[in-house]
Amino acid sequence: MFESLYPSTLCPTSFLRPLPANDRLMSRKGPGVQVQPPPFAPKPAPGEDPEDGRSFLSEGWTSALDRRLHDLLTQARAHDLLFPASLHAEGPPTTVVVAVSGGADSVTLLHLLTRLRADWSLHLVAAHLDHGLRPESAGDADFVAGLATRWGMRLETSTLPPAALAHQGNLEAAARRARYRFLADVAVSHQIDGNPVEVAVAHTANDQAETVLMNLIRGSGLDGLAGMRPARPLVVNDRPVPGVQLVRPLLGVSRSEILQYLSQHKIPWREDPTNQDRRLVRNRMRHEILPRLQEINPQIIASLCRTASLLAAEAQRADSHTRKATRTTRRGDGYASGRKEQANNAPSSKNAPSTRSSRQVFDLPAFRALGVADQRATLRAAGRCLGLARAHLGFDTIERLRRTLLDEDRAGGPYNWVAELMLTRTHDTFSLHRQEAPPIFADHPYLDDTWRTRIDVTELPVPGAIEVDGWTLRGEPLTRADLPHGWQSRLSRWEAYIDADRVQRLTLSAPRSGQRFAPLGLRGHGKPLAAYFTDRKVPRPLRRGWPLLLDGAEIVWVGGHQIADSVRITDRSRRILHLHWEETSQ
Repeated sequence: MFESLYPSTLCPTSFLRPLPANDRLMSRKGPGVQVQPPPFAPKPAPGEDPEDGRSFLSEGWTSALDRRLHDLLTQARAHDLLFPASLHAEGPPTTVVVAVSGGADSVTLLHLLTRLRADWSLHLVAAHLDHGLRPESAGDADFVAGLATRWGMRLETSTLPPAALAHQGNLEAAARRARYRFLADVAVSHQIDGNPVEVAVAHTANDQAETVLMNLIRGSGLDGLAGMRPARPLVVNDRPVPGVQLVRPLLGVSRSEILQYLSQHKIPWREDPTNQDRRLVRNRMRHEILPRLQEINPQIIASLCRTASLLAAEAQRADSHTRKATRTTRRGDGYASGRKEQANNAPSSKNAPSTRSSRQVFDLPAFRALGVADQRATLRAAGRCLGLARAHLGFDTIERLRRTLLDEDRAGGPYNWVAELMLTRTHDTFSLHRQEAPPIFADHPYLDDTWRTRIDVTELPVPGAIEVDGWTLRGEPLTRADLPHGWQSRLSRWEAYIDADRVQRLTLSAPRSGQRFAPLGLRGHGKPLAAYFTDRKVPRPLRRGWPLLLDGAEIVWVGGHQIADSVRITDRSRRILHLHWEETSQ
């Protein structure tokens, strides 16, 4: 069950009541917010109500502007896979949640989709969120409710409680986050039998040009300069909403065409006075900077949109290249807990829904061999896979980590990287991992935190076995005659033969502070276990769970490495104990 994506105080309700006949445009008039009549539109003839909502449904696409917008939307639908479920005659209509503020752009989008809904088999749901930032905003909700009623569709609306956006940093960004949470919740509530839902927003070519220019000024990379995408998964709290796609059908339509369309069809809209507030960066871009640029290039809007389209294709190609580069640097069998772990944790496309990984482990020499752009892209992809918010994947954060990995050779960690993510390094690998996750998973027996907390020490029965998280340790008694021919040279890494008469009670345990080990060949001369691990290049993050077999306090076998010299098989050995780990079949 999908959980609500906005606070419980935001309760969407159906808002289907028609407006009173004498107040067709708005129910409350507030200072500074007015219904905008269509500019230069002739007064309707008697009996021709511009808001009747019936005549335009039977109209053809007769004017040049109508035909252009129809062709643009049809091309966008096919090229960008907008409303894909409706491309097939069979099956239910595609549910489209249309974000409607009441402004010119969103009213145009709603009107166009209403005209197309029969041919495209669309089930339209209008959605309006009152942010509560202006006393007059209730009039916007009433206006949108009137459109939804007259144009024959359901409306979902909600009002943010007072001060809901306070103390959230940038007010404009907080309002946008709340709006998308609301739209996501509406979309999920209209999912039927798991069918996908589209959320349509009315960003235009002018919005795209403003976005590209703002991102350029901020110093964005390729992804930011590609601007807004026509279609992508709807992301809330940095996670894609299952089965919900955000679409922008009007990215190819200019604002002047929007206003001309509204005038041509005698459609009113609401004008928000904050759109004139030059203190907001986007408004300054819209009203001051772009007009100056148009003096140099009258087609600046089209030029910036074309640039965004070209760079979006380049970003897609770069993303495919990044996935290949990442695969060459990711640690393979030695550092992932099997194929399933690798598949689930592999960095994915930035626009593809994916489950959040707990760690990303890379080969350090292979990473250093990549080009600078691939290094940065690989780290960004890993950050996305680990659930990092976009705000934490800026150039400075990525570049500091990249330079650390290039300039320093010391092993250690975990070190704090950003947010709740950590960096842990060995001599030839590095792991980016969540704070609570082990930095490296092994493809061999390992006594993890859960095992060490719940079990700690357990006896190995002979004959018998111990099961540990997908692995089984077996102890099998043999006679000297049962030893296979050439057994010394045929031992696997996780297999050992010891003199059974030299041990009494074998137990499995993880390393403890202060332990010493006298490995085979040292004639009983021991060394600190920590020093032994260093000599054998055991990755530091794996040492605390490395499986040891003990006889009392003495280490008999360091799994995967050596037995103790005291339990070696000699000419006088008669009873043998065969120890071996094997992967448990799933």
